[in-house]
Amino acid sequence: MSFTFPTLLQFGWPLIALPLLIHLINLRRHRRVEWAAMDFLLESQKRNKKWIFLRQLLLMLLRTAAIALLLFMLAGPELKFQWGRFFGQGVTHHLVLLDDSYSMSDRASQTTAFGEAKRVVGQLLDQATQQPGSQKLTLLRFSQAAEVTAGAEADKLEQALNRQGYEKIVADLFELQVAESSAGPLETIQAALGLPEPAETETRIVYLVSDFRTQQWQGNTEIVELLGQLREASAQLQLIQCVEETRPNLTITNLEPESGIRAAGVETWMQLTIANHGDEPATSVTVSISQDGNKLPALIFDSIPAGESVTRRFRATFPSAGAHQLQAALEVDAVELDNVRYFACDVPLEFPVLLIDGSRDGDDGYYLRTALDPGGNSKPGWNPTVERPEYLRQHGQLAEFAAICLLDVPRLDEPEVEALENYVKQGGGLGIFVGPRLQKAFYNERLYRDGEGLLPAPLNLPTQLLATGDDDEPDIAVSDHPLFRIFAGQRNSFLALATVNYYYALQAEWELPDDGKTSILAKLRNDAPLVLDRQYGEGHVVVHLSKLSPKSTELGIWSNWSLNPVFPVFAHELIGYLSATRRQLEQRAVGEDLVLQVPADEYEPEIQVRMPRSKGGEAQTITPQVDEGDYVVDAGRTDASGIWEFELRPREGNVEQQLVAVNVAPGEGDLHHLNRDRLAKALPGLDYKFSLASQMSDSGTSFAGYPLGDTFLYLLIATLVAEQWLAYKISYHSTPADDS
Repeated sequence: MSFTFPTLLQFGWPLIALPLLIHLINLRRHRRVEWAAMDFLLESQKRNKKWIFLRQLLLMLLRTAAIALLLFMLAGPELKFQWGRFFGQGVTHHLVLLDDSYSMSDRASQTTAFGEAKRVVGQLLDQATQQPGSQKLTLLRFSQAAEVTAGAEADKLEQALNRQGYEKIVADLFELQVAESSAGPLETIQAALGLPEPAETETRIVYLVSDFRTQQWQGNTEIVELLGQLREASAQLQLIQCVEETRPNLTITNLEPESGIRAAGVETWMQLTIANHGDEPATSVTVSISQDGNKLPALIFDSIPAGESVTRRFRATFPSAGAHQLQAALEVDAVELDNVRYFACDVPLEFPVLLIDGSRDGDDGYYLRTALDPGGNSKPGWNPTVERPEYLRQHGQLAEFAAICLLDVPRLDEPEVEALENYVKQGGGLGIFVGPRLQKAFYNERLYRDGEGLLPAPLNLPTQLLATGDDDEPDIAVSDHPLFRIFAGQRNSFLALATVNYYYALQAEWELPDDGKTSILAKLRNDAPLVLDRQYGEGHVVVHLSKLSPKSTELGIWSNWSLNPVFPVFAHELIGYLSATRRQLEQRAVGEDLVLQVPADEYEPEIQVRMPRSKGGEAQTITPQVDEGDYVVDAGRTDASGIWEFELRPREGNVEQQLVAVNVAPGEGDLHHLNRDRLAKALPGLDYKFSLASQMSDSGTSFAGYPLGDTFLYLLIATLVAEQWLAYKISYHSTPADDS
């Protein structure tokens, strides 16, 4: 027999002598009283002395037994398997659910949580092989759960457990490494419920070995329900926790371009975000950054508050067209796998931009095209093409452009409107600059369409911005949106140089929607909106309510916006913002399927895939399948973070390289966990046994057996009842007088 709390017995044994001590103290309190009738009582006592002594001795033994039974019950007694021979020689099936998610790499002292888990499971197997009867083992790792649930052959996980095969099983167990997966208990419990039901002669004992992180277990009613079903289908459920304290941990949660990648040779602003999962602020955090294997200047985060995330920006320039990669790494802490973040991209020489110029003299297109691509030795990264509105009839070519701008376009045909709507819904960006040729009725009825169309707000009439007499007040007030980053700072005077004479006012009854999809990015000094942004599907529409060209019209000059010294910067930021969605690269997470599609008529059918360096840089050749004229390259489920390299062989030209960045899920780095009491509150009404791995030793703990707590409770109740009955029988009770 073993006990869950053996220390309680060690300190509680002296309490068993408490009834005897009380009895001896009561004897010292007796006083001699001379009484004439004492002789008769003494004679009666001599005749009944033995019987009275036996009854009092039995009463004291019952009271002593009650205290002993209470101590045994609270100590958590458990019947070891060697005593199980009295109850038959059935099959015992040990179902071990082993958490190998990457939070189990949490390191303390000389070991990790996963190391503790493997040690505990090894002890369990050792003890199980020493028990009589047949023993079976099913070891289900958290990272396997998705495959088992998806229909993998679960019976192959089951194996006989005996002394002959014990050494091989343990050797395989200790070869296991923490997976880079963030698989949680829910998927694993579902997989366990999908295993074959136990036979009538089989006793199934479930061991869930995990770190019990708060984010996965706290308030998860589905886990409680499914774990209850698993308990009903088994003889016993044991929860074994492999951590005892929450250690501070930093995680790189994001590494991506601020507004999409730029072309080769063009500076790209990158964003790097670090989350502090600890309970204390982190100071002077250094992040090393490398690009294509070359080190860039490190980033230093002065302070990251506890439980919060901080984002910093840094510049990166990819000098040539083709595949490039970035890597950011933190210093070593409790969990290393989330200290590294990867980014990969395929950088083009330039991005095509479509400018639809509807102005009478084509002047709007000239100013915007010149700002985007001034010519000479500059490398703007944009390739603007100026076309008339009729070009939009070529609907199939719109998807080739990173962004589209409408410049003083009077109206569009219905098919062109639908083509633009589909383009923006699928992530395209549309810029609209108004002008005197604009047909208000068409824009309101078809482009605004009661708030359902592309236009953020309904237009009214061209309106003159009247002077206020305050020469120091600029015509334009901008927000902190990235479009106007160039105007940030008190010393910047470029905004004061911008003048607006005419603009399109909005209808008076229009109010800014509260759906969060429409925002005002800039206003005039009379508080009228000048620049509006609307999210439409996956893309954005930005409307500038003044004419772009500074040339005079029938009303006069609308604005000098395109002549402002920083207008080229604004133009680049505008196209960058509009095209950001189409220029974002897909981020892959560990555990996702890695599938690529390439045109079958341009590439050879053999493609080589090289895994990340963490997996030894292994290379394999994949023969893809053909689907509607494309090769489908299926590299399978990703199980390692890092840069995955694909070598494509064009039918003409040199070998091309395509890189895919795969990262771990950042949330797994939160190491807060539930202790014994908090876990009990999270699993109300569930019958289980809880143990700490650190308190389990080879000699002192039996992992599997029959709990006897309820048995000792019933014995305690029976003992107390007997004690009360005997105490009543041997005590003196006066008989009430008969008044009749």
